[in-house]
Amino acid sequence: MKNTITIFLLALLVVVVSFLVYQNYNLNKKVEELSSNKTETKASPVKTETQNSEPSPFDRPNNDPAMLNQPAEPPANPDLTSIHFGRLVHEFGKIKQGEFVSTNFKFVNTGKKPLFVIKAEGSCGCTVPRWTREAILPGNEGSIFVQFDSHNKKGEVEKTVTVTTNTEPRNTVLTVKSTVVPEDK
Repeated sequence: MKNTITIFLLALLVVVVSFLVYQNYNLNKKVEELSSNKTETKASPVKTETQNSEPSPFDRPNNDPAMLNQPAEPPANPDLTSIHFGRLVHEFGKIKQGEFVSTNFKFVNTGKKPLFVIKAEGSCGCTVPRWTREAILPGNEGSIFVQFDSHNKKGEVEKTVTVTTNTEPRNTVLTVKSTVVPEDK
C-alpha cells in the first residue's frame, strides 16, 4: 500500500513539474516575441498586424499587477508635520450600563505643513470616533470626537482609538476609561 501511494505521489510530482516547465517555456517564448516586436517597432515606423496596438502592462513603469490593490504609500517625509493633543486619556468615571457618553480630544498642528487625520479607528464597535476631515493648517486646532456605548459592558472598561496622521510617529493612541455599573444600582 505504501509503495502504491509513493508511486502515485511521484507521478503527480512529475506531472506538476512538467506543467511548470511547459508554462515557463511558453512565458519565455512570449517575452521573446514581445521583445522582438519592440525592436521592430523602433526600427520600422510602419505598423504590422502582428504587433500589439496596446503596450503590455509590464512595459509601463511601476505597474506590477500584484501591487495594484496595495494602498499607496505617502511620499517620503517632505509633507510631515507635528501634532500635540491636550490629553491622551479621558476618564468618564461611573456610568450606567446602556448609557452613551462622549468626549472631544482636541489637538493642534504644531508643525509647518498642513495636518491631515487620515483615519481614526476604535478598538471595538462600542467606541466610535469622528474627526476633522479637512486639512488643519499650522497653528490651527482640530478634534477627535469619541462616543462610547456601554451596552453589554460592566465593571472597569478601557477602550482605545488609534489616530493616523501625516506626522512622525504616524499613530497616536487615545484612551477612554469608565466604570460601568448595572442600571439597577
